[in-house]
Amino acid sequence: MPMTRKPRIAIMGEFSSGKSTLCNVLMGARPLLEKVTATQLPPVWLSYGPDDAYTMGLDGVAYDLDLADLEQVSLETTEHVRVFMKSDILRYCDLIDMPGISDPSMSPEVWERMAHLADGVLWCTHATQAWRQSESGVWNGFPQEMRRNSLLLITRFDKIVSDKDKTKVVKRVVQEVEGLFAEVFPVSLLKAMQAGDDAEKWKDSGAEALATALFEIIHRLIDEGAPEAGDADKPTISPDAYDATEIGQSQIAQSFERLTKIRSTPVFKVLPRRVAAGERLLRTERPTGDTGPAVVSFSDNDAEEEDALIALTRTPGR
Repeated sequence: MPMTRKPRIAIMGEFSSGKSTLCNVLMGARPLLEKVTATQLPPVWLSYGPDDAYTMGLDGVAYDLDLADLEQVSLETTEHVRVFMKSDILRYCDLIDMPGISDPSMSPEVWERMAHLADGVLWCTHATQAWRQSESGVWNGFPQEMRRNSLLLITRFDKIVSDKDKTKVVKRVVQEVEGLFAEVFPVSLLKAMQAGDDAEKWKDSGAEALATALFEIIHRLIDEGAPEAGDADKPTISPDAYDATEIGQSQIAQSFERLTKIRSTPVFKVLPRRVAAGERLLRTERPTGDTGPAVVSFSDNDAEEEDALIALTRTPGR
């Protein structure tokens, strides 16, 4: 039975690799996000809903949180911050914005204790020093089954000037991470943010290809997933109701809506006529709309016929 909850996609990478910018691209720039994606916070779990927030303490207790007090959240006593807001991408999945894995001021335990909740990962690696050994070391510790549901983003790709150097970087990274991620995408997140309503700029930034791959991963997770414990009688999860007054204007929304329509369109397979044993197709002339293809049957089962009985039938044109 498919998944009954939304897939959870973690945003990960080293410090200053573009994670916060990616979060803004996926969710649409909003004033609230500037606080939510600030540094020195424990993992921030983003879900769809009316603006609301709480912190989950290491003691297992949830505490109400005024987002104005985000900067006062304690790393020592908080497992994660849970924030609800209405955003296009959150209609389809939850996002978990992780702290940088290489942040010297933060223990790895801060993000490690939340990693098991993720179904897939969007890993950001800086183009000018893409896929460092420290990144590889951390990623190799993740479950192997997560790899096919994770994407590697070569961020700040616009920082590489020449096309030759861009090609070299992508080729090297693709070779080094073979089998570790579903796909690798070079992307300029800054250009994606600046694209606005310009679909061509959105595509040129690399964000359209990323959105398509993420959409496929989200639906694969749902289709191949399993219900949460005790939820076997619940229906398969579907996107939250569309709220035109607050969402639906971002490029990510337009990409997902277009892909949803394509995915929902039935695929009709035209099967060829099955040729019975002892028959073969014989083209004696170019078929026309009136005559259609010719079928010639050969038979040696009739003793009354000297050689073979040829029955020429023509299929009426469509």
